[in-house]
This record gives sequence, C-alpha cells and structure tokens, in this order.
Amino acid sequence: MPPSSPARSTAYEDKLKWNARYRESNQIAPPQRPEPHPLALRWKSRFVGGPMLDAACGLGRGVACGIDRFAPIYAVDVSDVAIVTARNLWPQSNIRWIIGDVTALPWEEEAFGLICSFRFTDRAFMKRMLTYVRPGGMILFEGFSERQLETKPDRNPAWTMTRSGLAELFASWEVLEIGESSAPHFLVHCAAIRPKRT
Repeated sequence: MPPSSPARSTAYEDKLKWNARYRESNQIAPPQRPEPHPLALRWKSRFVGGPMLDAACGLGRGVACGIDRFAPIYAVDVSDVAIVTARNLWPQSNIRWIIGDVTALPWEEEAFGLICSFRFTDRAFMKRMLTYVRPGGMILFEGFSERQLETKPDRNPAWTMTRSGLAELFASWEVLEIGESSAPHFLVHCAAIRPKRT
C-alpha cells in the first residue's frame, strides 16, 4: 500500500517515477559511471576531505566528484533501481548506499566536508543543507532555474532556484562561482565554501 501522508505520498510517487525512468534507461543502453561534474573539476583543489553526501545521487555523479578524496561517502536516492545500479558501477567500500528521501533523513550538523546536489532542488532542504557542512567544507549545486517555469508551468516553484536566490543563500560563505545556463535546460549552479571559524 502507498504511504498515506501527503509528504510520504510525494516521496512514494517520486520513487515510482524515477524507478520507471532508470529501468527504461537501463533497457536502452548499459548504464555507465557518470563523469565528475565540471564544478568539481574546477574546484577540487579546495576539497578538505572527510565524510561526503551525494544528495539524490542517481547513478553517482557526486560520488564521481569525491571518490578519491572523501570517506565515507553517503549516496542517497529515493529510487531503489538507481541505488542498485549505482552500487554495481561503484563497488568501492567507502560508499554507503542509502535508499530514501535525503530531505527526510536526520543528518548531523557540520557532518560533511562536501555535499553534492546535482539536478535536485528543494529550497527548504537547501537551507538546512548549509548547516550540515563543516567549516572549510564545500557545497556543489546544480538545479533547475526558476526560468524553467516559463516552459514548464506545472513544475513546483519550490524545486527551482535563481542566481540571486543562490547569492542570498550563500551570502555568508565564500562563493567560488554562481552561474546559469540558457535554454533549453535553464539550470543554475553554485560552488561555495563555508568559512572556517576564527
């Protein structure tokens, strides 16, 4: 039986949607390891190590960014099909694969040296995410721009972000870069470091 509460029903529906997408993709072509995101390639010299979180990991693009520099890596996705597939692509023992809603799990404050969140935007979770990074740690983010609402008006605005919104969110951090891609994707991205305590 599907979960009954609205929040859990959304997670359940997301799981069904993404399971179907990953199954279809796996039937079209054998799954491949994702390449590291360009943000990670540009800023890996600032990585501090320690535990890492790949939020809504899919097949592990965040994992690809930190596999040689962070341990353990917590890779979380609501899709069990994605997790099973990714586990086969990344057999390393320093990865903790978790099937679940990353926004609902009880992460500790200042737990991670890196959080990657690619193609996943949840404004409420992003505010909390800042507290999960230890001083000197980094967030790498790429998500849907609010401009997507121009072509996809049914998209939930809470799942979109703007460049100005990112600048405001990371106002007290060291912002390495903020940018936005043009049509047809309309994505915003950011790399930022939480200041060390003085």
